[in-house]
Amino acid sequence: FAPFSCKMRAAWIQGTLEKEYSSIMEQSLQPAICLHKYPRSQIEVYVMVLENDGSTLAAALTCASIALAEAGIEMFDVVVGCSLRQCGDVSLLDPSAAEEYSASSSQEVDNGSLTVALLPTLNQISGLVSKGEWQEQTSVEAIKACVEGCQKLYSVVQQCLTKSVKRKNPQLVSKA
Repeated sequence: FAPFSCKMRAAWIQGTLEKEYSSIMEQSLQPAICLHKYPRSQIEVYVMVLENDGSTLAAALTCASIALAEAGIEMFDVVVGCSLRQCGDVSLLDPSAAEEYSASSSQEVDNGSLTVALLPTLNQISGLVSKGEWQEQTSVEAIKACVEGCQKLYSVVQQCLTKSVKRKNPQLVSKA
């Protein structure tokens, strides 16, 4: 996180939240990359959050995956992230910072947040982070809602990558 990205000024030194997000991103992006094509290589991804207005992990996963694809890293599939905030009967997809879960907000059941990293073409979940207390049925419905959100976002990711390829290689565009 940039020091000015959050409500309270952050330190330049990586905090526990950034370390946690780094680990989650690594675990979620690894299944998407054709690691066998890069046996003695190190692929590094740097993410800088300039404005934290909620759902940062999901957005960072999607952006990092697009950056890898645009950089020409061979991948099985892109990773698309989506977050959900559950508060009783209310579900919010990609919540804002004010809507996000905090442990001090309530101690009720079905009160938490969920982030899913999905490989849309393969229809596989490569990462899942859950916070809070959930009933089984509610958590299953929340995961399904996040997967649907990822699938909807996937078309936008495809358009973004298609435009990038056309911009880089105009000769590939058919003259029909």
